[in-house]
Amino acid sequence: MSSLRMVFSFRRIVHSFAYFIATLVAVAVFALVLMLAESLVYALTGEPVSLWSMVIAAIAAGFGYAPLVQAMQRMLDRMFFRHQLDTLAAIRQLGAGDLAQLPEQDVERALLERICKVCYRRYAALDERQLPEGGWYSFPADAPKTDADDASGGHEGYALCLPLPAASGEAWLWLGPRIDGSPMDAEERSSLDSLAKFAAMSLEHARLTHHQSEAARLDSLSRVTKQLHSHDLKNRLHDLSFLAHHLGSGKLDDEDVQRMLAAIRKVTGRMQTLMQRMSDPNAPVEPVLAPLDLVAILRSSIRDRLWPEAITIDQCFDPLPAVAGDADLLQGVIENLYDNAVQAMQGQGVITVRARLLEAGTASDVPMAQIQVVDQGAGMSEYFIRQRLFHLFATSKSNGLGIGLYLSRRIVEAHGGTITAESEGAGKGSTFSICLPLWQSGHQQEE
Repeated sequence: MSSLRMVFSFRRIVHSFAYFIATLVAVAVFALVLMLAESLVYALTGEPVSLWSMVIAAIAAGFGYAPLVQAMQRMLDRMFFRHQLDTLAAIRQLGAGDLAQLPEQDVERALLERICKVCYRRYAALDERQLPEGGWYSFPADAPKTDADDASGGHEGYALCLPLPAASGEAWLWLGPRIDGSPMDAEERSSLDSLAKFAAMSLEHARLTHHQSEAARLDSLSRVTKQLHSHDLKNRLHDLSFLAHHLGSGKLDDEDVQRMLAAIRKVTGRMQTLMQRMSDPNAPVEPVLAPLDLVAILRSSIRDRLWPEAITIDQCFDPLPAVAGDADLLQGVIENLYDNAVQAMQGQGVITVRARLLEAGTASDVPMAQIQVVDQGAGMSEYFIRQRLFHLFATSKSNGLGIGLYLSRRIVEAHGGTITAESEGAGKGSTFSICLPLWQSGHQQEE
């Protein structure tokens, strides 16, 4: 506190010096204008002393006094107190307008980076974990992470925690120590409070802009569904072309022909289901639950699928009790994971498909059946998995629609299950895991 008082006192002395210099300048201006005005009045009236001359000189000196003091104080602050926050300049540098022009996944990081710059902080973080679909954002990425209850007592890694206005729940802006290690006075604390409120408004504006854009894209998607060609549709069309080629070869016996016809009916059924879901991705998902042999469904989906020649499937299935599920809906989710794995690996490599039983306490309070699809493809960043992967229109593909995994998550959650993804990074493949409740567990809960 003593060092803080010293800095504050020294700043007041420097500002007083600005008042002193401005006063001297004002007196000099007064004297100069008085002499010029007196000369002009004498030339016009012949009188050596005029009250009007003094009035004109006083107005001229007083008019520029306050702006001169403020300009000198800002100049002295830049010279001696670079860590002091100029609120108006900081608000301009935050750039509320162009923040909404950034990609949605970059908005929080860009805002925190700008806050660090204008506040001279080593790092900053935004904690929205108590908001619906909120999370933890930081700049840089390795900034210390706080616990949910640290907002009241503080955190040793941060110098300040500022509450942010939020419609529902609570959010906080965490500011790390200053780059130069200077202490903070009451004036800067007040400026930081104002800056935090403006930052929250800027972030809300950017998010609303993105949500409006997403709503417009969703409306457009619903209107032009028949003209869209997603990867799913292209893959199904490729399957049909492949089947038609073999049927037309004339080299198949009756059993093979029947198998090909069954495959065609299955592919066209999937295309119809996909088109219906694409017309409204937010339509309610209402699975018709029944006891399913999940291992049998997986074996059938692998056996009946037309895999690229350079793809190898490694199967590892443990015996499983019956799962509570809708066979058609879950088949679509599994096929979507296959499609993504093939595309990520560019049609070559090993895809591992596993199924096992998770005991109670491993992933939930009740036993669950787990499916895993592991590829050797391009992989994903932790940030993309955590913030974007299962969201509508989020895709890492240059020509993807970002609908498949969004729909898959909604279907799995409608079954009372979960779908997650893991990756060690770019080029290291991905693992998608689906956990589904058992039929016996769900039946017992209903009873």
